[in-house]
Amino acid sequence: MAALLGWKDILRPIRDGYRHLFPAPDTGPTPEERARQRELDRLKGFTYFDTFAQLEAWSRADSDPTQRANTPILPRPQPASKDDQKAAVLLCHDYSGNYHDYESVQQRGVDEESYTCEYLQYVDTFIYFSHKLVCVPPPSWTIALHRNGVQSLGTLLIEPQTKDADRLLLRAGNVASSRDEMHFPIARKLADLAEHCGFDGWLVNIEKPFSIPSWDPRILEAFLRQLKQNLGPSRCLIWSNALTTKNFSFSEACGRVLTNYSWKESDALSSKRLALSCKDIPPRHLFFGIDVWAQNKTPLTRRRITYPEKDGGGTNIGVAVSKLSELDLSAGIFAPAWTFEHFSGSYSHEIEKSVWEGYPLPDGITCACGDYRTQHPSSQRRGIVHYATHYPAGSATFFYTDFSRGFGRHDYLEAAKLYGGKQMHAQVSSQSILPHAIGPSVADQFRQDVNILSRKLEDPLGRTRLAIETYSAMPRGDDMVIYERSLPLFKLDMPSNGSLKLDVTFHDLLQTLDATLSLYMKFNNGVRLLPCKGKHNIECLVELEDPPNGSEGGRLQELGIHLRAPHMGEEPRRLLEIQYIRIITHRHVTHDCTTIGNIRIVRRGDKDTEHWRLCWTYDDGNEAKSRTFDIPYSDITGPFSYFLIKVDGVELGRVYALEYILPTALILDSSGEPLAKVDVHVLGVGFDGEKIARRSETVLTCEEKIQLKCTAVKRQMGI
Repeated sequence: MAALLGWKDILRPIRDGYRHLFPAPDTGPTPEERARQRELDRLKGFTYFDTFAQLEAWSRADSDPTQRANTPILPRPQPASKDDQKAAVLLCHDYSGNYHDYESVQQRGVDEESYTCEYLQYVDTFIYFSHKLVCVPPPSWTIALHRNGVQSLGTLLIEPQTKDADRLLLRAGNVASSRDEMHFPIARKLADLAEHCGFDGWLVNIEKPFSIPSWDPRILEAFLRQLKQNLGPSRCLIWSNALTTKNFSFSEACGRVLTNYSWKESDALSSKRLALSCKDIPPRHLFFGIDVWAQNKTPLTRRRITYPEKDGGGTNIGVAVSKLSELDLSAGIFAPAWTFEHFSGSYSHEIEKSVWEGYPLPDGITCACGDYRTQHPSSQRRGIVHYATHYPAGSATFFYTDFSRGFGRHDYLEAAKLYGGKQMHAQVSSQSILPHAIGPSVADQFRQDVNILSRKLEDPLGRTRLAIETYSAMPRGDDMVIYERSLPLFKLDMPSNGSLKLDVTFHDLLQTLDATLSLYMKFNNGVRLLPCKGKHNIECLVELEDPPNGSEGGRLQELGIHLRAPHMGEEPRRLLEIQYIRIITHRHVTHDCTTIGNIRIVRRGDKDTEHWRLCWTYDDGNEAKSRTFDIPYSDITGPFSYFLIKVDGVELGRVYALEYILPTALILDSSGEPLAKVDVHVLGVGFDGEKIARRSETVLTCEEKIQLKCTAVKRQMGI
């Protein structure tokens, strides 16, 4: 017993020391049911492993093309000033077991919205967590995260009920080798998974002791060091534990630590002192866990404790992030989807806004805790965004957003053919960079309750737009007074030397003659206004028109909306609808030699997984040149971010691979027989929104191809 507790003390010093001795019985699906579900989940793009045998058997050749994320991570700039370097925020996403249908790589019909995190400019790292042995983030999440510059990590989880845990540390070759000569096949396999599936590393969470005869801390340390080396410098490894002298070698081997959530300020300070004594673990790489669910109080359950001890978690997450920012440490938020899982979906977005931005909770919400005002006290102006690092959007030389959200709407034909009659679909892969700059940074004049500017995202059929509105909180006064208001949209960090071009498409709705609505570019050495009146598009170089003397090396820091107008009334009034914003180098590559071809329909799978699949290829004659430019380029889809597919006139949505699993309603006739042929249109769209190439063909189904081939053979034989 003492030996076991000694191991547990090393492994999980903050958590209960006896949980591994009494693991919960496995009352879930049988191994056969799990294996069947795993095959069905492959067709949704999901990759996970319940056993070491499954993990060891995996190879790149067995991977389905839909299981890979095509979008490379955008290299976001680091905050320019020390004031902006607040707590880095890590999200550990554990949402009712995860691997939900709405996270499928292809669009799915849904009844209501679920969690997608619309505050990614405040997130450093995102960990996808499920109670599997090995949990790979769905491509839908990785694509959206990479578009926003956020690292996407999977989880290696050894729980008390995990079987054959010792197989993790099996070595190839001479088992008596020194630590530096050991080779761990599982470490190589995990690194290959990350590289092939396109995500950025692993959280290692070990909650069970290894067997005493084989246990040697130096072996686990060697495993972690090899895994980190195999992952390479562009990916990361996080050790799930506290940072103490007892597990220091494991933490040092990984380089980053995510602690459990029951810490106190004294624990944080102690860990920081220890990290400062080691060059391999900067204090900013210490993510202190915050349990969102700790604020819940239900009968017959022991309340979990997180910082702050009173009312911590839930609506008070920002309080803990504030403390960690003050200590120059980072925050690891466990289960951020609490806002959707614990509350009714109709209020979830408002509660999310309360948690992140510090707004009061909406009236009328209900939850299992009872009186929500008592159980979930509103922490006004203590939202996460006020204490989290706000990263500039885009990269230093590239920015594009079409404001797409993780959910969209479609017409009645698509609802019937694709989405089971549902009027909404999930499109997590498509979530773009969304506006979340807080508060006006271009000085407003006069009263702050007149001509207040606001923004909201709207989802008309097939797209999203950003709507800008104004209203006043006081009655109309002197019409001769002109008020100036600004609304920041995006924080940026880009050169203003004329090498970049801004391109914005919008619909100007302001009809007032004595009012001026403009886009503004805020530089570190001045502000440039771009009037919208009478236009639907603005194109200009990213530069200050008349820079002050001695201001070389200027930077574009912010993009937003500026209004100069008299009192425009108390009722909300729409001013502008923006379709997209793009900033790219004005000397970028053309795609005259890029084509789409070889469109075909094939039949794949067996029994439960049998399906029809649309496939195509592309050819990029400018690949070498394209890869030298600052626009992202995919190892899987080349210059294409996604493809828009239409089959017999039905829009299938965005596809982030070179294959698409066709709904049977599109490929079978009313009698259940395959159609002989279908009309297919494929449009390839670049990472900057440019429509690069398109191809339309009438495509034969497999059965029709086989029939034609048999007919040709018979002709050759004279039959």
